Formats: sequence, structure tokens, C-alpha cells
Amino acid sequence: MNALAEQRKHVRKRVLRTVHIVLGDKAPKLECTARDLSAQGVRLCFSTTSGIPHAFDVIIGGSRKPALSVWRTCTEIGVLFPEPSQRSGAFRQHEQDIVPLLELLKMASETWPTSEGGDISESEIFRRDEALLAMWPEACRRAGVPVHEFPIGVIRRWQKEMGASH
Repeated sequence: MNALAEQRKHVRKRVLRTVHIVLGDKAPKLECTARDLSAQGVRLCFSTTSGIPHAFDVIIGGSRKPALSVWRTCTEIGVLFPEPSQRSGAFRQHEQDIVPLLELLKMASETWPTSEGGDISESEIFRRDEALLAMWPEACRRAGVPVHEFPIGVIRRWQKEMGASH
């Protein structure tokens, strides 16, 4: 028995079924495969987990449940279905941030279409980062959410991937 299985508080039933996750009300559903399902959680399999946030909804058998990731690999995410009382302010903030982040990505792709060359200088990357931060209020307005500070978690991930030490 592996360490992950030993940490489970509830027995999960092995399943193989197509389910969907929802990152926000205006975001498209993403298809994935459910495994090891219980009333308290599920293991989800994707082609890649890159870009999947910590909090999202899972649609299983027509039922939509809020979910929090508790572990992840490159292709799998283990999630818990929290009780309504367990949904923290941070969870609600993640929900509020997903739709404007998706809108920001759409705005960025319209502003900087992908080119064949793909070589972008560091100064251009920095300029684009600043432009994305400047576009954030408009992305919030387009998504229909109150304008608020750009999510610090995204900035930290950006810094980590760009090699900044914090």
C-alpha cells in the first residue's frame, strides 16, 4: 500500500468514467476521467494538469460539486469535495479570479498573436507582463466581476517560472 492510499480518510471505489470540471461560470467545461471516487473526493486524470487551478467544480453524473485539489502530478489531481462550511475565503477568491484570468488570456492572445519565430526578448516579456497587469481591470469588467487586485498567487507562480527567487 502506498503512502497516498494510507492518508485517505474514506474508502474510494475504483471507477473509469468521463466527467467535466468547470473553472468558472463563463468558462467552458473541461473533460477528464474520474478514478477512485468516493462521496468525499475523486482522482481526476488529464492529458496535463498545467493551468488547472487549486479550486474548481466537478460535474459527475449531472451533479456539480465544488472541489479543492489536495495533490497533483503532471497528469492527475486528487480532489476533496469540501462541505459548504469548509469553503474558505481563499476558495471563494479563486472562484472569483478564474473567469477574469481566462478573459485576460483571451485579451493577451488578441494583443500578441502567436508567431512562427517565437523568440521574444526579456525586455519584451517584461513589457508584456506590465501590459497584462494594466489590462487586468478591463478583464474583470468584461468578466462581470468587481475590479480587484491581480491575484498574488498568479504573480508568485509567474515569478517562480521566470526564475525570480522569493
